[in-house]
Amino acid sequence: MEGRVRESGGRPIAGAAVRIVGDDRIYRSVPTDEDGYFRVSLPTYLMGLLDEGRLLVRVERMGYAPVEQLLRSTDEYLDFVLAPAPIALEGFRVEAIPAECRGDDPEGVARRLWEEARARHPGGMDTLGVAAYMLARVDTLPLTDGATPLPEVGHMEAGQRGSAPILRLGWDRRIQRSGYAFPVRRTDRSGSYASWSYPPLEADMAPHFGTALFGERHYFQLQDDTGSGWWIRFCARDNGDPHLDGLLRIGPDTLIQEARWRIRTPDPSEAAGGRAVFPPQAPDGKVPPLLPMESEVRANHRGTQTVTRIQWFEDWLLAPGDSVPFLPRRSDDRAGGRR
Repeated sequence: MEGRVRESGGRPIAGAAVRIVGDDRIYRSVPTDEDGYFRVSLPTYLMGLLDEGRLLVRVERMGYAPVEQLLRSTDEYLDFVLAPAPIALEGFRVEAIPAECRGDDPEGVARRLWEEARARHPGGMDTLGVAAYMLARVDTLPLTDGATPLPEVGHMEAGQRGSAPILRLGWDRRIQRSGYAFPVRRTDRSGSYASWSYPPLEADMAPHFGTALFGERHYFQLQDDTGSGWWIRFCARDNGDPHLDGLLRIGPDTLIQEARWRIRTPDPSEAAGGRAVFPPQAPDGKVPPLLPMESEVRANHRGTQTVTRIQWFEDWLLAPGDSVPFLPRRSDDRAGGRR
C-alpha cells in the first residue's frame, strides 16, 4: 500500500507518521518523504485483522490535526489531507503532572509493574553496540505572546544513528555525578549563550528507562489503569541536580510502550523534554530491546524559539563489541518513501 499526505492546498507534508494500528497496538509506522509519499507493506499475520475490519490507518504530524480511516483490503493508494492545528509551545506534555512526589505509591504497584517490564525487555545492553537507519525532521518556531504560529516547513535529515557501549557508559556516569543535563555554551547569529546538553533518551540512551540506575533515581506511582495497560508516573528522588519527571506507558503484556519526560534544570530553563515510542512484541513472541521506533524531543532556546526534532528509526542493529555496528550505505536513505 502506498499514498500521499498533503495540505488542503496541495503542498506535500514531509515527516508525517503513517501508522497501521489495531487492538490498541501499532503494527507499522513509516514517515512520509519530502514529497509527502509513503509506502508500507502488510505482513501476512495482519491479513486476518484486515479482513475483519480491525485495522486503521492513522496519520499524524506535529502541528496538524491527526486523521484516521478504516483500512480495507481493496486499498492500494490512499490520499490524506491534514488540516493545520495549533502547537502548544509553552510547556510540554507531562507538565500537567502534579509537582508533589515524595515516594512510591503505598502499595508499591507501580514499582512492581516497572520491575516486571524491566525484566521482560532484553538486558545486556551495556556490552552491545547499537545502530539504526534514521529519518529526522527538525522544526524551529518562534515563541510569541500572541496566537501560536502555524508550523513552517522544517528540514529533513536522513542518515544513521548509533553508539558504542563506552559512550552510553559515559552518559550513565555523568547522570550519576550531575544528573540529566550539563551546562554548555551555544552560538547562533546573535552570539554565544548559556544552554544545556541532555542525554539522548529519545534514541540510543532509551534503554536507560529500564536500568537499575533509573530505578534508583526515581519514585514510581500508578497514574492510571486503563484496562488495557497502565500509566506509571516517575519523579526524582533528589531534585538537587537536573532531573526528570514523566510517564511510562506499560502495555497489558507488561512491555514498556512509551516514555514521556520533562527535564528540570536550573536557569536557563529550556522546558526540555521528549517522548519515545517503542515497538510491540513480535508475532513470534520475541521481545524487542528498549530502543524506540520513533521519538520527539523539544527545547526552548534563549526564550525566543522552540526547536523540535522528530525521529524515526528503522531496524536497530545490535552487535557485541566496543564499537558502533556497521550499517551499509543504502541507495535510498529515505525510509518509508518512494523507492
